Amino acid sequence: MIVNPDYAPTPFPEGAVAISNSEVDAFNTCERKWWFYFGLNKEAKNPGRSLSIGIAGHEILAIYYSALATGSPKDLAEKLAIQRLSEMYVTQEFNPEYLLVAHALLSRYFAIDRLHEFCDILAVEEDFYLPITDKYWYAMRLDLLLKVKKGKELGNIVLMDHKFTYDFKTPAMLKLNPQMPKYVPTIQFSGIPVSQAYLNQFRTRFAGHLIEKKDNLDLFKKDDTDITPTRCQSAIEQQMIVSERIIERKNLDPELQMKESVPVRNDMVCRSCPFQDPCQMMDNGINIRGTMNTMYKKRSYGYLKDDAA
Repeated sequence: MIVNPDYAPTPFPEGAVAISNSEVDAFNTCERKWWFYFGLNKEAKNPGRSLSIGIAGHEILAIYYSALATGSPKDLAEKLAIQRLSEMYVTQEFNPEYLLVAHALLSRYFAIDRLHEFCDILAVEEDFYLPITDKYWYAMRLDLLLKVKKGKELGNIVLMDHKFTYDFKTPAMLKLNPQMPKYVPTIQFSGIPVSQAYLNQFRTRFAGHLIEKKDNLDLFKKDDTDITPTRCQSAIEQQMIVSERIIERKNLDPELQMKESVPVRNDMVCRSCPFQDPCQMMDNGINIRGTMNTMYKKRSYGYLKDDAA
């Protein structure tokens, strides 16, 4: 949602291909995982704890900040957000235990949040694009675009990205973050002078019923990702290199595309992969069509109306 039309994205050209950071990350992590997500265009019907909390949390925060951006009082913004979370319980969109954690965490966050007092909200959950070549564009979805109205950064336009994470990212991991150095030049391409990017971190490592015993500093943290022009250039160059490999893979015959997408076979990657079962079945020569139809659905997250990227 664009609140101020002066901060609208550059239109995406008809016929261009969009490749996101998430697609590049999937390809780099495990090519077979990428094939399930972006070749077969599938996702799990029942995602795990981390993904469920993240998806639900982002949607609730979007409702909350969209309401604030359009002039709703804070108590109404909170009410609208929690109403949507309650609907998720009723419709059983996610495991109730995961929603309990999200509910407890977000309720606590809303009680202390004052971001709207220090910043004007310019955009919420809006897609932006950056041309990489004449064949494809980089696609991203920002969580918040803000203009600072108080303090030492008065007048600056900044990005803020929500992250639901088991533990807060270390300073070293913040400097290795691949998204923000891509987000900043992409927003700048639309003529918006973004100066910096922040991660708004929500720590999910706690039992839902113990949240009142946690200090706010243990649960929420906003970190500057220390963006520099050199980091941005490196990130875009790396995006281009992997995107070229993805385009080459997508141009293959479907059968060959599947065979070329070799699994990584790494404990850290496989442990949390939602495609463990069909991956094992493939290695044992078992047809996965039934499993893909019953346990998975069409990927719902996309950057274009006709594309689930």
